[in-house]
Amino acid sequence: MKRTAFLLLLVLFFSIQTVSAETNWVQQFLGRYRPAPIPSAPPTPADSMQTLVQNGAIPLTTAEVVHLLLVNNRDLIVNRLAPLSSSYSVETFFRPFEPNIHFGASVDRTKSPSRSQLIGAPALNQLTHNITVGVDQTLETGLAYSADFTMNRASSNSSFNLFNPSWAGSTTFAMTQSFLRNFGRNINRRQIRIAQNTEKISEIQFETQLITLISQAEESYWDLVFNRDNISVKRRALELAMKTQHDNETQVTVGSLAPIELVQSEAEVATRREDLITAQHTSQQLEDQVKKIISNSTDPGLVLARLDPTQAVADPSDQDLLPIEEGIRVALENRPEMRQTGYEIANRDVDVQFTKNQMLPSLDVTAKYTQSGLGGTRTISSGLGSAVVQVVPGGVGDVFTQLFGLDFPGYTLGFNVQIPISNRAAKADYSRAITEQKTANLRKDALAQQIALEVRNAYTQVDLNRARIETARVAHQLAIRRLDAEQKKFELGTSTVRFVLEEQRNLAQAETDEIEAKVNYAKSLVEYHRSIGNTLAKNNIEIDRELKQSPSASSK
Repeated sequence: MKRTAFLLLLVLFFSIQTVSAETNWVQQFLGRYRPAPIPSAPPTPADSMQTLVQNGAIPLTTAEVVHLLLVNNRDLIVNRLAPLSSSYSVETFFRPFEPNIHFGASVDRTKSPSRSQLIGAPALNQLTHNITVGVDQTLETGLAYSADFTMNRASSNSSFNLFNPSWAGSTTFAMTQSFLRNFGRNINRRQIRIAQNTEKISEIQFETQLITLISQAEESYWDLVFNRDNISVKRRALELAMKTQHDNETQVTVGSLAPIELVQSEAEVATRREDLITAQHTSQQLEDQVKKIISNSTDPGLVLARLDPTQAVADPSDQDLLPIEEGIRVALENRPEMRQTGYEIANRDVDVQFTKNQMLPSLDVTAKYTQSGLGGTRTISSGLGSAVVQVVPGGVGDVFTQLFGLDFPGYTLGFNVQIPISNRAAKADYSRAITEQKTANLRKDALAQQIALEVRNAYTQVDLNRARIETARVAHQLAIRRLDAEQKKFELGTSTVRFVLEEQRNLAQAETDEIEAKVNYAKSLVEYHRSIGNTLAKNNIEIDRELKQSPSASSK
């Protein structure tokens, strides 16, 4: 009885190992055979930017621009789906290792004429029922097992049958383990391991795309700041030119200035009015570009509110930059490109390990254990073709008694070896994998070199723009003094309108140059943080949290 109980437990284990132990296991089990619902991207309110409108304008800081980008940007919503697709790809490679339960049943009824007295009937009538149930699976270690139970019921009108009807049953447990080639979890999980690394690469690519979008958004914000201040400069320049024209008209009226001098001032007013209009249109185009980044509207131009950048450019500080050696070290640790290359090298390592294993001979060891049973209504006759002298009742219970009693066991052990003679294909594949592994490592070294140069260039650009701020500030102050001096000379009659207007243009350009130098410094800091891989940390963004905002959060 102990052996019978053991076999029952073994059959139950193989049959229910894939069934959930939760109370709603029926729904979960059936749900495995229905298409999984693919969640859609979470909808974004169409008026998400409209809530920020104040008096026809949307006041913005860089932090608010980044926040709106994370919430509304359509490119970002699309990019979030790529890691989800990669995660589904990982699941598909588990298919070879999924257990299967199989059932089968058939009924066969035949009637045929007898060609011999040994048939036991003038016309042989046969009725056969077959039932098969079992489970099979290939494990990640390379072990393939199967457990099968078959039951056959047969009845006929032949007088020579010992059992009529007869029940024949058998249980079979078989295992095949691969050694040498295709042995071990690491080898058989090759595609899964590569797919898992590819999923990480997809997440890193999303991170890279996010960093790019944030950097573009921040640089566009500072372009908005420049255009806003530049429009103010152009407006003041126009007002100054109009004042000069009015003063000249007054002097022409009193006769202290020749009428021909008005032509230059009028032309200057027209030129500066054109400069103001051009700056305003440029600002409108830039606003539309920024609205595309931070809005989910199909046509960003329909967002009529004006963007009002409220954050001023911070003055340069010694705390803006890390020491360059530390900056390079941080970049090599933080840059997503370096981590992506690491996973690509890991994939090449998996390929090398697999192709090296495939050069080995194939050795498969098999083992099989069977139990048989036979039962049914037994007829006993006095001799071949004689009359029946006794009928012994029986049935399917006899079969199970013999099966669980281990009365009729059978054993099979064997192995199969395959040794390639030339092995040229496997060796070539291994050599290819080694070459790609070396290439990936060299590519990582080249990338590290490129990143170091990018960091140094970012440092240089920040230092250059810091120096330009100081020189532009000095040039602005000198332009003010030169205009004041030229204006006094004009009032004393030792200068002309042409020189006054020229100094006004120089002052306007000096103001623009100073604003541009400050904005370029802010944009160079954006590039510096990108170069050292600090963009997300600077904006308090966690990449895992951003990925969880994708539809995968509800599917996993």
